[in-house]
Amino acid sequence: MPFHLLRSSSAKAASNDYAPTPNSGSMDLWLAGTAFVLLIIGLVMVYSASAPTALRHFGDATHFALRNSVFALIGIVCMIVISRLPIETIRILGQLGFWVAIVLLVAVLIPGMGLEGGGARRWLNLRVITVQPSEPFKVMLALYLSHLIAQDPGLVYRVRDGIFYLIALFMLGAALLMLEPDFGATVISAAIVFGIVFIAGIPLSWIAGLLMIAIPLAAVAVIMAPYRFRRVTSFLDPWDDPQNSSFQLVQSLLSFGNGGLFGTGLGQGEQKQFYLPESHTDFIFAVIGEEMGLGMVWLIIFLFAVLVWRAVRIARLSSDPFVRLSTTGLTVLIGSQALANMGVVMGLLPPKGLTLPLVSYGGTSLIITLSAIGLLLAFSRTISPPEKVVNRSTAAKESNA
Repeated sequence: MPFHLLRSSSAKAASNDYAPTPNSGSMDLWLAGTAFVLLIIGLVMVYSASAPTALRHFGDATHFALRNSVFALIGIVCMIVISRLPIETIRILGQLGFWVAIVLLVAVLIPGMGLEGGGARRWLNLRVITVQPSEPFKVMLALYLSHLIAQDPGLVYRVRDGIFYLIALFMLGAALLMLEPDFGATVISAAIVFGIVFIAGIPLSWIAGLLMIAIPLAAVAVIMAPYRFRRVTSFLDPWDDPQNSSFQLVQSLLSFGNGGLFGTGLGQGEQKQFYLPESHTDFIFAVIGEEMGLGMVWLIIFLFAVLVWRAVRIARLSSDPFVRLSTTGLTVLIGSQALANMGVVMGLLPPKGLTLPLVSYGGTSLIITLSAIGLLLAFSRTISPPEKVVNRSTAAKESNA
């Protein structure tokens, strides 16, 4: 269904007497299977990409691979549990979870609680585990805004106590993210908000006005931070400074060049041998391109396209406004982050420090992404199979006759 039809049907489905749709149907196995294939690819490639670094720093080539496997198991358990939750429970968790995420974003800025790395304070030390609060914030932002609009569809047609209130909630989180700083998470969060309010039916002239405000603010944020500005200029001409600001991008492009059509073979890549920084996190896609070739690159792009297609299908077929809007937000989250990561690695976008969902190494990122897949699976259970819809329609006509 075209987006304008999805947008129209979403607005019509919303009502002030909103009641959650029961999710007692079957899960979307295409969605689950696609996510599982991406996860398996990620587990294999994290081992290959991280082995040299793990061996040098920890004396164990499997250090990161084993940790990533544990994170994956935790994420799978979360995914299964969440996929069985009733929609009403998910809606309540979204309301509470948003404010918990805000508290975590505040806590990460407190010295002694927040951990610094790479010039940013993005990780929260909870003694037992280390958490990156920006990851749950993006999911909870999607759920909370969807709840508010589903409960009161008029929000997107009012200014002071409507759209400005929704934007104020986003700006609260965005301000905390920029203090870390985490420009990439802020951009993805903004995309989630725009996706949700667009599908909810906000007037297009308001969207244009918001973009006219957001784009200059983003430009100022880039110009005011010298390192961000260098990233943009190096992206425009990576070969102008290949040993400094463009080093990551140049090494990434060399990885794809080395791989060619068929790759050098699993585990045989050269760029991960301390040439390509962040080879098992932000730039794992480059290692995949080098070792597995162009075919695997296109396969991963195809798998993400399938994931987005199945999620859009859920939003299109569900009659529940909360499900429609939440699915839209989560689809934008996963799809835009995957697109941004692959775009950066291939030199199509400026670096943003975003992982490739389900594929890159990362504790909080992997667990939260699998939890988001669990939410999509829970939402898919609200959809009745087409044959049942037809049968109910036929039965209703016969009873009326």
